[in-house]
Amino acid sequence: MDRITKAIKQANKTRSRSEGAERLVSEFGTGFENRIDIPKQVLEDRKLIAGMLTHPVSEAYRLLRTRVLRVMEQNNWRVIGVTGPSSGSGKTLTAANLAVGIAMKPNFSSLLVEADLRKVGLSKLFDIDPDYDLEDFLGWKASLEDVVVCPGIDDLGVIVNKRPLHGSSDLLMGDALMVMIDQIKLSQENLVAIFDLPPVFVGDDAVALSAHLDAVLVVVDSTNTSKESLQGCLELLKGVNIIGCVLNNATDVENLNTKYGGY
Repeated sequence: MDRITKAIKQANKTRSRSEGAERLVSEFGTGFENRIDIPKQVLEDRKLIAGMLTHPVSEAYRLLRTRVLRVMEQNNWRVIGVTGPSSGSGKTLTAANLAVGIAMKPNFSSLLVEADLRKVGLSKLFDIDPDYDLEDFLGWKASLEDVVVCPGIDDLGVIVNKRPLHGSSDLLMGDALMVMIDQIKLSQENLVAIFDLPPVFVGDDAVALSAHLDAVLVVVDSTNTSKESLQGCLELLKGVNIIGCVLNNATDVENLNTKYGGY
């Protein structure tokens, strides 16, 4: 196959994927074929509690949602990443609860993407094992509609990764994900995409992909993130819009007599 034939086939793939992404964005929140209803107890056991209005900690996540959305609306942003300096900061749980909180807001929908390809996180967190995952989408083996799963929460879509991948930064920077990001940015819908990025100090994935997102939220842990580590993280993200920082595992939270009080 000569180079011209390859180029034509690639252009057709990109055009088809672009149309699929645009269609998904326009129809987002109207329902999903890939819907998996997760029991409330499973969500609570995994601390996915942003949508549980009576839970004492859910208010903190809704406050985070409100502050994030305010900044995003002021800047016309649609796509953000969530990262931290190193592993153990709680970035994945924060990203997931933020996505749930946004989906719970009237007239909004959210798409949560597991962009931390070096490990398996969101599929375990939501306890789902879909037929297709992000690897299939990045490799042009499945459409965007195929890989988006609704975990039983209206207006929330999740794209998970089912196994650790090598060469993750090259995969993330491929055409498929770039088309999806561009379509979401151009959408007129109240759709927010949240990318659970790898830690900044683990490879170049987070730094490379964050340059194509509108902004990044940085999660730090009060017990194991040093001042120097946070400064180094922000230095590596220099030039990227930092929407804010989340202090996780705070020890001075008042009046939270609950097993989730650390959050």
